[in-house]
Amino acid sequence: MHDGPDYLDRATVPLATLLDEPTLQAELASPAPGVLRSDRALAARIRSTPVAAAIVIELDDPGQYMLPGDLLMVTGLAFSDDAEHDRDYVARLRASGVSALVFGLEPVHAEVPPTLLAACREANFPLIVLPPPIYFAAVTSIVNRALETERTRALEQMNTLARHLTEAVLQHRPAQRLVERLATEPGSWAALRIGDELYLGGDVPHEVALAEVFAEFDERLRRPRGAKGGASTVFTTVRAGGAEYEVAAHEATPRTSRNRSVDGNAILTVARAPRLTRIDLTALQLAANLVGLLLQLPAAQSMAVDQLLMQLLMERHGSQLLGAERDRFARLLANSLGGGARTAHAVIAMRDPNAATTGDPVPAGETVASDTNWLRQLLHTPLVEHRAKQLRAFVASVPTQGELQHARQLGWLLAVSRPHPLLELPSAMQEAEVLARAALHIGAHIDGTAPPAEASWPIGAAADPTVARAAAAHWLAPILTAESTEQRAALTVWLHQHGSWDRSARELGLHRNTVRRLVGEAQLRLGRDLDDPLERARVLLALTALGDDRASDSAAEHTAAARGGGSS
Repeated sequence: MHDGPDYLDRATVPLATLLDEPTLQAELASPAPGVLRSDRALAARIRSTPVAAAIVIELDDPGQYMLPGDLLMVTGLAFSDDAEHDRDYVARLRASGVSALVFGLEPVHAEVPPTLLAACREANFPLIVLPPPIYFAAVTSIVNRALETERTRALEQMNTLARHLTEAVLQHRPAQRLVERLATEPGSWAALRIGDELYLGGDVPHEVALAEVFAEFDERLRRPRGAKGGASTVFTTVRAGGAEYEVAAHEATPRTSRNRSVDGNAILTVARAPRLTRIDLTALQLAANLVGLLLQLPAAQSMAVDQLLMQLLMERHGSQLLGAERDRFARLLANSLGGGARTAHAVIAMRDPNAATTGDPVPAGETVASDTNWLRQLLHTPLVEHRAKQLRAFVASVPTQGELQHARQLGWLLAVSRPHPLLELPSAMQEAEVLARAALHIGAHIDGTAPPAEASWPIGAAADPTVARAAAAHWLAPILTAESTEQRAALTVWLHQHGSWDRSARELGLHRNTVRRLVGEAQLRLGRDLDDPLERARVLLALTALGDDRASDSAAEHTAAARGGGSS
């Protein structure tokens, strides 16, 4: 590992800017062409060598007057075919952080001194040869124009990236969104370790031993700042998949917790092949600070208060309160839910076990306590808690279709109860619990106040009578109204009579054409194809799940009315 080159704090352009400029006719003489052809990673690293300035110094030791990242241009006044001198010269340039050496042919040398060329190739140090009559002023002008363009581009890119990183932190699963945003550029990847959780962004090569990388980073970052080698950002280089990545790591633990033993120690890394850019490092530091802010919040205490509040709401029935205390309790709840609410809905959110979870360290179907932040924002309510594999909440109004759709896109299923008085919140949550089990069977949201989803009746739900009853009530809602009593009764008897119109008519005491009309209306209300035997079986199961007494009573009531009123 290394501490990282200082020139990354300056605006830079890649060495390829000069190599690809047609007016210069520049030739890369070192490393040797054969070496570059056989080592693509080396060729990529040479072309991406950062250049921060172009300077002409003909002294024997120019490095002491240059900054890391400077490009040195010479005509060769200091060279006299001395191999030892030239090796020392190149070694001093490397030690000073000089990015590359530009050698201008004529008026001093007609060709690059062989000893200098050999020294550069021996060290794989970039050596660019310019043919006459190219002036160094042209090189300086090209570099300066490119640097100015890069500064403008970098400023725009950094502003955009900063906005996207901030937005990522405010979204569902902020840690995962953050690393994904850090690794959007080709050839880059990012990783965030918070305690035992690992979040990955970009295409992380399988060959990278992340456990070893993080172990070394952890040791380096834990060193006291004043100790030798202690740094806020540390670097390493890893080779994987035929490419070489430069990797930087920054501590993301809250500042108030640094230098203390705390749970949730966080380290954020970003990598790019063949090397990182100044924007990468700036984004890394910004993202690390954002993670630190997330972890700095008293999450454990806040979630404990949330859970305590929800437990009190659900275990102490408001109707047990007396007199003025009851009114005060209802008023406090109404204010918590946004003001004038007189009823509330219970909401249960569950991860859809069938939803794909790319890059998410949380197993399918599981939830974590930090998910409450997302649900609180989605539903606009402070009454949210995490319990086992569920998130539970109380809201003044049902989620909108847009909110339900957003939840589904994120891989969540929601079950929403009917409205209940503010003094009966435990009953609302009990209803939501049943609907939640039904939602898992159906694989769709269940809103107790909305028309049913178009999903098929979940035959598997029949194994649990409570779930089956809740799912059936949702699925058969169009024929469970007072206006559809006749249609439901006729449909129930017709299904029990295996589709026989004559037997159904005798059972109901109606004309067979009347039975046909009522069953047809029920089919139209349900939107189901009752010519399909499997669909008929589903409808019969759903009606049975509602309770034989309800179906039988409906049929009996209608039959009595028909016989007494003389139906046609």
